[in-house]
Amino acid sequence: MASHSYLERPLYSLTEAARLLQLAPSTLRFWLEGTRRRDHQYLPVLRSEPTGSSVLNWGEFVEAGYLREYRGDMTLQQLRPLIEALRSELGVRYPLATAQPMTSGMQLVWNLQTKLELPEELWVVVGGDQLVLGTAADAFFRKVEFDTSTLEALRYTVMEAESPVVVDPRRAFGVPTIRGARTESIAELALAGEPPEVVAEIYEDFGVTVSDVETAVRFEREFLGVAA
Repeated sequence: MASHSYLERPLYSLTEAARLLQLAPSTLRFWLEGTRRRDHQYLPVLRSEPTGSSVLNWGEFVEAGYLREYRGDMTLQQLRPLIEALRSELGVRYPLATAQPMTSGMQLVWNLQTKLELPEELWVVVGGDQLVLGTAADAFFRKVEFDTSTLEALRYTVMEAESPVVVDPRRAFGVPTIRGARTESIAELALAGEPPEVVAEIYEDFGVTVSDVETAVRFEREFLGVAA
């Protein structure tokens, strides 16, 4: 992997990553570190082996964002063999944080998931003759912007795909921003009583609109649960 890769950049504590991804910290820890329950050792889903680290790098954060798109009581640990196989086949450490499995590598993913007998509800691609992304993969793909040369994830939308709220390892140490301005700072002014029009004017150089101000407040209050 190229030495300039942002995927290796440490960014989030486990608690902060879980908050941004709307996950229980115990769930995220299980995906990263595995666990032991009674007499059975469950291996990590995302890491090759437990590291003991509670710090997530950008690659781990983005891959966890993929897993969170699955709904219901699915045993996501069943994805581990596919992730390991993709690491080997693609020669990348964080295959779900790269575009290949969801673009040019769809046939490879199809071959691997069928060979590994992955349950259909966990399939990344579906369709057989004409491959398309599965529900979870498609929802995830719509939230990520990939570098056109390295194919690595550059920016991730933590809310709905159309939201202007993004996290980016190259900006503001990965904290949520709208057009480069921190959502926390925008919302703080609005919640302190400044009219949205005034806040938008303050962040005019960033291109922040009144709608963006309202989105920042909704993100901080409803999504992250910050008290007014």
